[in-house]
Amino acid sequence: MSYDEYRNSSKDEKISAIKALERQRNKIALHVLFDFALKDPEKEVRKAAIDSIVVLNDPEAVSVLQRIQRDDRDRGTRNKAKDGANRIQQSGRPVGESEFSDEDEERAAEDYRALDETEKGQAGLYVKIQESLQYRIDRESNLVDEEGEQIEGLVGTGKLEVSNTGGKDRIWAIDTILEGVDEVTFEADEEQGTAVFGNSFALKELDPRSSKYVPFEFQVEAPKLKVQEDFWDLEKEDSPPLFARGEESGMKFTLKLTNDFDDALTDVVVKKYILDDSTNVRDFNANVGSLTQSSDDDGSHILWTIEEIEAGDSVEASCVMRVTLPEESNDPYIIGDTKATYKVKEKSLSGLGLDTITGSSSVFQFISREEQEENPGDFDCLFELENTSEFEMDLKEVRIFEGPLDEGNVRVEWLGRDFPEEERSIDPGETFSLDPWTITVEDDNMIPQFGRELDLSVKYLFDAEVVAECVLPGYALPFMGIEVSKSYEPLVIPSFRRTEVISEQVVKSIGSTEIMYLQLSEAIPEGFEAPEREHIEILKESEQLENFDFDVSDGNVVITMEHLEETIFGPLEQEEEILVKYPLYATARPEEEFSGTVTVLGNMYPEVKPISAEAEAGPITVVHERRKLKIGKMVSSTSSEEANEYEVVLRGVNDGTAVIQNVEITDFLPNGFELVGETHEDPEVGYEEHSSVNNGQAMKWIFEEVQPEQKVEIRFKIRAPGEHDPAEVYRMLVG
Repeated sequence: MSYDEYRNSSKDEKISAIKALERQRNKIALHVLFDFALKDPEKEVRKAAIDSIVVLNDPEAVSVLQRIQRDDRDRGTRNKAKDGANRIQQSGRPVGESEFSDEDEERAAEDYRALDETEKGQAGLYVKIQESLQYRIDRESNLVDEEGEQIEGLVGTGKLEVSNTGGKDRIWAIDTILEGVDEVTFEADEEQGTAVFGNSFALKELDPRSSKYVPFEFQVEAPKLKVQEDFWDLEKEDSPPLFARGEESGMKFTLKLTNDFDDALTDVVVKKYILDDSTNVRDFNANVGSLTQSSDDDGSHILWTIEEIEAGDSVEASCVMRVTLPEESNDPYIIGDTKATYKVKEKSLSGLGLDTITGSSSVFQFISREEQEENPGDFDCLFELENTSEFEMDLKEVRIFEGPLDEGNVRVEWLGRDFPEEERSIDPGETFSLDPWTITVEDDNMIPQFGRELDLSVKYLFDAEVVAECVLPGYALPFMGIEVSKSYEPLVIPSFRRTEVISEQVVKSIGSTEIMYLQLSEAIPEGFEAPEREHIEILKESEQLENFDFDVSDGNVVITMEHLEETIFGPLEQEEEILVKYPLYATARPEEEFSGTVTVLGNMYPEVKPISAEAEAGPITVVHERRKLKIGKMVSSTSSEEANEYEVVLRGVNDGTAVIQNVEITDFLPNGFELVGETHEDPEVGYEEHSSVNNGQAMKWIFEEVQPEQKVEIRFKIRAPGEHDPAEVYRMLVG
């Protein structure tokens, strides 16, 4: 079984294959699991492979898991790999060898060395400073915090990692001397058991294919990658895009990257999260790299990949977007984040560097002493060093002392630092020897005694890399939009009477772009009279606009406001309103009905495609109302023992079609007459008054409102005490 056999399989099939490999528990299965964990595009598959690798618990997996921890694009996968590597380091045991091809061995060796896809020879120590930056910028490429406030710099994180790239030999007594330590802050890593003291970083030993690291932090100024992006209207490319609800709008998106670093940027990946159901993208163009449409867990995006941007260079890309916004929404067009990731290789922004590193591994060194056949007492001596490790060794210095070491009598000295690097290198399996020398010993019972000093180390490779992620947060595109509302007052008017109707329009800016031009056009209902210019009011808060154009033609009232930015109003900004108010006059026939429509155009300077909004008011209904009021009086004698007591009924009836306000009914009570008890009104009156006048008392009742066909009534009793002329009583009762 190999990974390539399952490359195009479904996720479930891959996970089933991983479980089958786990059950095999051998080296072949382990290496195929490595392929699944390193190469598969689906994070669920990579995580399943890591779980099975941990079950096999082979120390060989540690460096692979550490590579995944460092390089995988998914945070959850990185964390799972980190936990697995720590567990295996504590209790791992090799699984069985099984059959394993040369090709598989070579691929595994490449993976375990983790040398950034480059064959690095037999160097046993690999030192890498990897720095990471995550930061946010605004649209002017200023460094900002999470709230969008500008900041001067940021904190970067990094790790100094030392790896044993071999497959079988340990390296011990590792001593690392650093440069630029004053510019960083080191933190001891308890899991790794590592720390930096002064400028030294020491490790007791490293197992094959294992690594240890120490983390650090550093301060850095704003990174020097500029990200500039713009959106332009397709119809007028020097103007921002304008959107019409329910209609397709075209815009051109341009993106420019400028590398202001002193070094080249590599592996540049830019994702512009902008696509949704309302957006169609086409016409991709880039002067370098590849520009396509793609998607990931965070959504659809425009993907721009670039191998390298040289120091000081700028690169550009563009595409066309066609957007159809829903008719029912007034929201602006929101674009998503722009995320740019890149690397700066062979570079440390913190200033941290490596002076040197030394480490020991398996070597066999000896000095041979051979007495000459023909000259007893003369010994031919030879120093030899056999590299029995799998690593290339760097021999910097050899000193051979004659006699005890502390006597300091140097017999032979070889200073490798004076030689080219290749002449002091000792390959695996190679034996290094100094030129032979001869020494004479007088005592036949003595054999020459020598001491030696060596400066010998496993060869190393050093690398530095900055991995950065720059985010330009999403924002609303400049958006010009208006809405308008319209009303009439009143909505009911009488017939055949010239009646004033107030027409009122409220125009509101709902976009982020200032509006400097407005035109309102109202279709006047048929039969209505247009207003005069002096009766038109245009208000913005407490300010009134006097400078506007007014015209009446073809049944339309047209009001034009130009260059609002030059008026006391200023331009109409987002969420601001303008009230336009004027009277219309109607003389209408019964049962007619009227509605009116206003259309508003908005624009900016220099003029672009105008936006519009429309509103309708009404209907205005016509009521045929006529007033007809009948008021009467009835008097009747009561059955009271008092011969002069009478009951009076005053009655009013609205026989018309109009409501009559303040209906007043009056009566007169002459001198000598008096009321008997209280008056009774139906319905209740709004006002009642009794006042003295010549020859009697005036009585008044006012009903505030009498509806058509409604009857109102007042009842009371009067009495004429004593003797009265009947004729006089009669005149009062019928008057």
